[in-house]
Amino acid sequence: MIEGDDSIKELAKPKLILSRCIEHDHCRYDGSTISSPFVKELEQYVEFQTICPEVEIGLGIPRKPIRIREKNKDLRLVQPETGRDITEEMEEFSSEFLKSIKDLDGFILKNRSPSCGLNNIKIYPEVEGRPRRDGQGFFGGEVLKKFPHLAIEDEGRLRNLKIRENFLIKLFTLSRFREIKKNKKLSDLIDFQTCNKYLLMAYNPELVREMGRLIANQSNYSPGKLYSEYEEIFFKAMEKPIKITSNINVLMHALGHFSKKLNAEEKAFFLDALEKYRQGVMPLLVCLNILKAWIIRFNDDYLAQQTYFEPYPLELIPVTTIYQ
Repeated sequence: MIEGDDSIKELAKPKLILSRCIEHDHCRYDGSTISSPFVKELEQYVEFQTICPEVEIGLGIPRKPIRIREKNKDLRLVQPETGRDITEEMEEFSSEFLKSIKDLDGFILKNRSPSCGLNNIKIYPEVEGRPRRDGQGFFGGEVLKKFPHLAIEDEGRLRNLKIRENFLIKLFTLSRFREIKKNKKLSDLIDFQTCNKYLLMAYNPELVREMGRLIANQSNYSPGKLYSEYEEIFFKAMEKPIKITSNINVLMHALGHFSKKLNAEEKAFFLDALEKYRQGVMPLLVCLNILKAWIIRFNDDYLAQQTYFEPYPLELIPVTTIYQ
């Protein structure tokens, strides 16, 4: 969406679950907190609900560290210094808490945590020995199992600029869909498909065509059924991050809107920028800005409404281009 296009609704405010120790509370095992400039910048654009599973089950602050231990091929969550096994307590809390969640778009969880961690978590053998690093935290693992379609990352991975950008694109796109799903209006779904066509094409061109066919055959479905079928394809389309080659395909589609209006030098300039992006020596933002300038210059209303060009608030662009 090009800024200044009043025909497009404002971006919906995403709703996330955040590990409470990240920028919000001194609730780690040692009473410390985690600094995350990204989370700090994001806070005014999203709605955070914070949670600390370890505190919720009564472990207190500060507390003795916990770890995942394999016992008879069964994974247990234990507190080695006290000998306490909190497996059932954590499993019960995770199940009940996640069951109560509604209208959510994503999670940002503490990395390397035996409770909140999403991957590469240490699993210790029953007897003394080196741990392996292929586990999931008890709470984080349940999150991935119950909400595989949401925008889910840990604060460690979000230090990577590309992962950060992918997270924001998915998060705000999911939020927009969640908003229109509330009323299940056909006109909203058509607008959503239209405005997000290039973005969804970048994710999965085959599935975006399938979504289009579904809407074209709307008369065969009740509103509830139509939204349900669309949502299933939509979530599947966004399973994997956008690839460079997919972005190039979409950018070339956009260039086609102006091919008869540009001179040879302008086309060559854009194609050179596109090649530099392909090689990894120029950011996508350069190519997008060239196209956005032509969208304004040639007053292309169709491209102006595409979320592909501004999938999240412009104010957040620095957090995807500057290391924090």
